[in-house]
Amino acid sequence: MLRFFYLTMLVFFFNLLPLHLYPQSEKPFINLNEFIEEAIQNNPEISAVKKRWEVFKEKIPQASAWEDPMLGFGVVSLPTNFSFKNEDMTMKELSISQRFPFPGKKLLMRELASKEAEVVSAEIEEKILRINKEVKAAYYDLSHVYRATQVTQRNKRILEDFAKIAEARYATGEGIQQDLFKAHVEVSKMVDELLMLSQRKKSLEARLNILLGRPPESPMGEPEEVSFRKWSFAIEELQKMALVTNPTLKGMKKMIESKEKAHALAKIEYYPDFNLKFAYGQRDNTRESDGTPIKRRDMLTGMIEINIPIFYNSKQSRKVAETKADLLSWEAQYRAMKNEIFFMITEMASMVQRGEKQIELYRTGIIPQANLQIYSAMSAYRVNKADFMTLLDSQMTLYKYELEYHQALNEYEKNIANLGAVVGKSSFERGKER
Repeated sequence: MLRFFYLTMLVFFFNLLPLHLYPQSEKPFINLNEFIEEAIQNNPEISAVKKRWEVFKEKIPQASAWEDPMLGFGVVSLPTNFSFKNEDMTMKELSISQRFPFPGKKLLMRELASKEAEVVSAEIEEKILRINKEVKAAYYDLSHVYRATQVTQRNKRILEDFAKIAEARYATGEGIQQDLFKAHVEVSKMVDELLMLSQRKKSLEARLNILLGRPPESPMGEPEEVSFRKWSFAIEELQKMALVTNPTLKGMKKMIESKEKAHALAKIEYYPDFNLKFAYGQRDNTRESDGTPIKRRDMLTGMIEINIPIFYNSKQSRKVAETKADLLSWEAQYRAMKNEIFFMITEMASMVQRGEKQIELYRTGIIPQANLQIYSAMSAYRVNKADFMTLLDSQMTLYKYELEYHQALNEYEKNIANLGAVVGKSSFERGKER
């Protein structure tokens, strides 16, 4: 009986001992913020969008650049006998011409290209926020796997002690063999659960390595244990914040601005462009019939040409209508996206608030009560007022609640990360760790 009493107290001690006092992994702890910085620097998806932005930046000076001037060489008024001296107007001509768009067109074209580059810049922010969210999700999942592994290992040790208790009682004739078998079955289930958690850990480490731009098999340390930190923001405040910081809305605003520039450019196409041409004509000297030399002066030519948009009804007017419809379409898409983001913020914020209440319930109610239930079951079992199955079920219930608590904490942090991605914030200032 003394051995049974010591084993009972040992099991109870294991259940009350805080999780962080159990032996931890020998791997170094990894910091989430360092992972995020590494992902921003090395993630290939972010690098690809940044390179795309550089492409659009190079289009800005091109959009406002002048057209290349035209250099011409020709012969003017050459007779059919190919003589350059018979006719006074025969000359060899060198010309240069330059096209000048109507005032305001080049400025609009540059502004249009600039707005398109700003749209891609917003895509960089969106990609960074998405990678930030995915790194956090994988990190928190990996942290949960480590915590679940520790809980399972502890539960396995407790069940092994239960098996010893059942064996001791069976040896003294106070218990039945079925209790011993049941305890060993539950221990085997814990072994299987540890194998599954080990496989899940490898998968999450590979996922994190990919997000960080590392080879999938790169070694990785252990995530720091997630501590509960209370979050508090008014939904209306988050929605107002999203109007300014959400990269999708920012990108759509820039797209609307670019469509406004395109519409203004289409309207200015009603006005003609100008082509300025200057030519120098060289004439050969000749002689009179009596041999007197005649000196011919060289000639200069200047010309201004304009295009006449006489087919405006089928060309320029249609372009104006096209760009106007495109602008209205993007404005409607923006309103729809704003409403969708507001809904997502409301839904995610409610999930976060529900998660806070759930975590508090586990911390202050469910898990402490489950511990007391085990203590009561042990006391009753020791004096033969409860059977072994009652004791075992109490322990398995506590095990389930501990896993659910860590899962709730994991989901809580992931929901905050998701909410941050929707609002356009990489992180929120929150309360102290609890």
